Amino acid sequence: MFAFETQKPGIKASFTLTVLSCLLLSGCAIFYGASHKGAYAIDDWDTWTGWNDDYGSHELKADGLYYRLTERQDDTRNEPSDGYSPGLILSRAITGSSWRVDLQADFKIPPGQVKRFSYGVWLGGDSTRPSLGSASAVLKLLAQRQNGPGPDDDALIITCLPGGAPVKIPKTAETLRFERNGNLFTVSYSLNKKEFKPVARLEAAAEDVPAQEFFIGGFAAGDTQGAYARFTSLKMNGQETLQ
Repeated sequence: MFAFETQKPGIKASFTLTVLSCLLLSGCAIFYGASHKGAYAIDDWDTWTGWNDDYGSHELKADGLYYRLTERQDDTRNEPSDGYSPGLILSRAITGSSWRVDLQADFKIPPGQVKRFSYGVWLGGDSTRPSLGSASAVLKLLAQRQNGPGPDDDALIITCLPGGAPVKIPKTAETLRFERNGNLFTVSYSLNKKEFKPVARLEAAAEDVPAQEFFIGGFAAGDTQGAYARFTSLKMNGQETLQ
């Protein structure tokens, strides 16, 4: 059964009920809701559920937005195959032909079988699931934080697609910056939230691309060992969107 929708759904009702139960039972309202400055929220994000409403999960906590992997989820697939299934994707729309997106995040990814978190900017068809394997994708500014069995697998990799070569950057990067200026797209990083070093650029005709999304997804070949990504800030043109 094809279990997720190809049209943009809203935040799932089950998540809303979980938040309401939390408010009623544990008094954790200080963590949620627009009335509390500093609370994390993704009310204006889209939730593209994993296969059978499984494979990947997210949670809002007092210290950020958490994304957790599920064994055998794959961010490059739109249907199950070879024992892997499409996983949860969270996305937020970006508008205009000139923008800057600044991201701050940290990760727990134990070694073992390959695990990765994929995130960045996706341009493609409107109302289309923004997966890495989507046929409607026109371009991607892709960051992947991964770990695996090999000594070189613990890495943060930047790629501009189509055509860009992967570039490893320091895992200690404090901020990733994705920018668009017309048909020029760039990715840079900062170790101190002040000085930025450019690492990738792509020129592409994108005037007529209907959708631009910041997205979060992931892949896990086996036991996730509790791997998670924690997103603490996502600024679009200087405006915080996670709080």
